[in-house]
Amino acid sequence: MINPIHMSLFFRHSLLLAFAVVGMSLSTVAQQVLFKRYIQVTDTIDDGGVQLPVSSDDAEQENDEMDSLEDDDLDAGWEGDPADQNQLTTGLRFRDLSIPKGATIDSAFIVFSSHEAKTPADVADITIFGEASDFAATYDLTTLITDRPKTTASVQWLVAEDWGLWTTHQTVDIKAIVQEIIDRAGWQTGNPIAFVLEGKDQGVTAVENAREFESFENIADPADGGDGQNHPERVPQLFVYYTAPGQVDIFIAVTDTIDDGGVQLPVSSDDAEQENDEMDSLEDDDLDAGWEGDPADQNLLTTGLIFRNIPIGKGAQIDSAFIYVVSHEAKNADDVAEITIHVEDSDSAATFTLASLITDRPTLATTVSWNVSEPWGLWTEHRSPDLKVLVQAMVDRPGWKSGNAISFIMEGTNQGVTAVENAREFESYENISDPSDGGDGQNHPERVPRLRVYFNAATGIDRAEVLFGGLNVYPNPAVGGPVTVELHNQQPAEIKLYNAAGQLVLEQQTAGMDRAELTVSHLPNGSYFLHVIQGNQLFTDKLQLSRQ
Repeated sequence: MINPIHMSLFFRHSLLLAFAVVGMSLSTVAQQVLFKRYIQVTDTIDDGGVQLPVSSDDAEQENDEMDSLEDDDLDAGWEGDPADQNQLTTGLRFRDLSIPKGATIDSAFIVFSSHEAKTPADVADITIFGEASDFAATYDLTTLITDRPKTTASVQWLVAEDWGLWTTHQTVDIKAIVQEIIDRAGWQTGNPIAFVLEGKDQGVTAVENAREFESFENIADPADGGDGQNHPERVPQLFVYYTAPGQVDIFIAVTDTIDDGGVQLPVSSDDAEQENDEMDSLEDDDLDAGWEGDPADQNLLTTGLIFRNIPIGKGAQIDSAFIYVVSHEAKNADDVAEITIHVEDSDSAATFTLASLITDRPTLATTVSWNVSEPWGLWTEHRSPDLKVLVQAMVDRPGWKSGNAISFIMEGTNQGVTAVENAREFESYENISDPSDGGDGQNHPERVPRLRVYFNAATGIDRAEVLFGGLNVYPNPAVGGPVTVELHNQQPAEIKLYNAAGQLVLEQQTAGMDRAELTVSHLPNGSYFLHVIQGNQLFTDKLQLSRQ
């Protein structure tokens, strides 16, 4: 059986840049893609004054009793010694799965590191189920794993081979289980999946029909197969190979900071607003689009949005594209905003300035009308009509290449004097001020405008290969100290780390090395997205920082 840790080498023409919920995600139709996820930290415990990471996303049940959630290993199968007679049930929950609804699962495996050597005589007869849940909850000591609903799909894993100490082993293919869960009506990208490894009562035996593998914690019992250290590289891993329509999410990105009472706040000149023939501040907390028809205003609004570093190759086939915004003020259906969306006639748009009007920028002849007439709440999400014709026109340009920027211009229509305000207000990049005017004085990266594009990748020679999970990144989650990134070769590498808002927070280059160490101690806890470019390959993975 092929070890899935090495299987990504077999799919060197697969494309995927898949980030959960926020960030970017990209995959291609009819090509196989690898998604990898580790058991993740959920808490810490005090071990002699040292804070050690633990997880309630892995758990063990002996007969009808839950075991500690902070054990150094997990047992699966049956303990048949007359003194034991323990039927073991193991639960493994993997979070933030960037697998889109409608994907076809080609294969899936869970990979373990053994905690104790075993011979073929120690046959463990295990049945693997999934939890029949859209969003599996973490484990606790009050609810049995066996009380959770199970999927119809299951597979038998009969473990009868040699296991060494800290050697790597994988389950049988569990694709049917993963497929059933992502086919559920309530499945969404970013949800967790929980698996149940249920041991079979094999009767009284002279051997122990159970296999022991490293838990998330793997921190204790040096005399019992552990070495007293936490080894993030040994935690259970889920590998899923799937095919799905392409998708990429791009967020407005930070371009600068401003000082707000001694606090440095991120701002961006990639979103801008123009009232009539005058540019508004580039550091506003919201953006207005449409027409302000009150007799005292008579403001024709033009809004500009630039999305950078778009990883879509020249000639890709665009299936659909949308701009998503989060409302800054509630509106009712009477506030009809008639907006025409243009795309700037530029291979890679320059940022906005106060010295140049948005309306002075050249635009392509193709446009899309957006008549907004539905109610909007406060901080509710809304999307534009399909902008595929605009994005297609851009990626078909002779000068287009992957990584370029696209500038969209939303031009309001003069709707005449009205008793209502025919404009819609949505969160800008800054979204930091005016608490009395719909804001709460905080910056919310999750509310910034974003562009989502679904597409089929081109097959041209200029296409870059993109592999998700093709990196070995550890410790992950990181709980302190440097993070090591193992590279595929010693070619020059460009390493970039982005936070959940798409902001570049770390950049590093290497040459003649097959690994790099990233200093992340200055970064706050949270989810980050790692890009490594070597030659024509872009590798990407998710990094979690979880420190006390």
